[in-house]
Amino acid sequence: MKLIAIIEALSPIVMIFGMLMLIVPIVDALYGDATSDWFMIFGLVYIALGFFLYRIIEWKYKLIELSLMESLIAYSLAWIIIPCLSAIPLSIELSIPFENALFESISGFTGTGFTVITHLDTLRHGIRLWRGLMQWIGELGVIVFGAVFLPFFWKFGHILYSLERPSRISASLRSTAFKIFYMYFLVTVVGIIVCIYLGVEPLDAVVHVMTAIATGGMSNYDANYEKVFQYAPLSIYPITALMIMGGFNFVILSYILDGDLRKAWENEEFRAYIYINVFFTVSAFILALPIMNWSVERSLLYGSFNAISALTTTGFNIGNIASMPPFLKILLIFAMFIGSMSFSTAGGIKVVRFVVLLKRLKSYTLSFLSGGGITQDTLLGDEILDEREVSNMLLYIVLHFVIVLLGASLLKSIIPQVDFIDALFEAMSAANCVGLSVGLVSPNAPLGAKIVLMALMYFGRLEYTPLLVLLGLILYREYRIIKHR
Repeated sequence: MKLIAIIEALSPIVMIFGMLMLIVPIVDALYGDATSDWFMIFGLVYIALGFFLYRIIEWKYKLIELSLMESLIAYSLAWIIIPCLSAIPLSIELSIPFENALFESISGFTGTGFTVITHLDTLRHGIRLWRGLMQWIGELGVIVFGAVFLPFFWKFGHILYSLERPSRISASLRSTAFKIFYMYFLVTVVGIIVCIYLGVEPLDAVVHVMTAIATGGMSNYDANYEKVFQYAPLSIYPITALMIMGGFNFVILSYILDGDLRKAWENEEFRAYIYINVFFTVSAFILALPIMNWSVERSLLYGSFNAISALTTTGFNIGNIASMPPFLKILLIFAMFIGSMSFSTAGGIKVVRFVVLLKRLKSYTLSFLSGGGITQDTLLGDEILDEREVSNMLLYIVLHFVIVLLGASLLKSIIPQVDFIDALFEAMSAANCVGLSVGLVSPNAPLGAKIVLMALMYFGRLEYTPLLVLLGLILYREYRIIKHR
């Protein structure tokens, strides 16, 4: 394993991250706020550090190709290094403990939306924008940004990109990266224009649209999106549409933007995603109506909006989630667990895995009832899935469920007075990168609880790639030891 190759792969990512940080003091200056000097200082430091590391390594070692294992390690490290680099100036500027700044940064870049910062309404405009930008960048993918803005990145970044966005829209990975960025940017700009037209303040429109399409859910207000809804109620329509679109597979989004709705509807995962959205919207409305003693309008608004937010793993909320009855919380837990489509900005086990799980359960049931006389292949659309592929999907679902239960149990042991359903809700929200909270996340939460939630956010966003890499390294080391005996 070549450590120098991993450093070279990470250096352009650090460089482009430093460039993005310079946006913060620029926005502060435009709004007449006190300039976030530490963002400017560290932004310039990161640009210089990334540039010189890359140039020195390139000059001394020429072209360095990454192996698959090195790419996996670089990919896993990038998602730790970037939040750490963000946390340093954020901690200094806001005078908050580093662990809180790190929690906020991991939550931001993983698209989770948890926050441990209070009085969001009073933050400088540049830092408010940065919180939204973290999610917009993180959910599009830091590797995609490197691929789009740094042409030389492709000499070793093609494997990194395929790890972050494993599907293609165009013939090549590079053209796929450009098309994804174009669609993402286009939908964001249109959403901002629509929200401003409907009465949303410009900065609120930018941040909430970025975090809606990124299915992130960070807001400029302690009351979350509800504050925007109060002064611009019509904004709920584009925001809801953007949350649902954020859950689209990028291939499906490409079909829709090209006007080929028929081709989009032919995709089985897309149809299932629409049906599941309808199911949870109606279920939340039906449950909220009698249990919460709300009006029909309030039940439809509060129940359905929060259900869509949970399913798309966005994390915007209207109303107090903590005060909801257990039945509604369990419904939201189930929605968060499923999540949205594969190859999207959303989290969860993904609709495609859920569909395969249902198909396999049906197959097992038929086989059991017929004494093994009836067996069925697992079909996804017109494609027969390989048994190994199906097993990998089912294994991921089991692994994800076990990790969430472990996280909930740890939260319960760290904060004994918390109800287990609330601990499960928070763990599910973290592992699926949602951000809906029943109140466990706060600046004063125990450090152990923050560590558990940060770990869940990190591993959930990377779909446990770091764990698999670690397992691979251990097995490889054991193999080398046995081979040399």
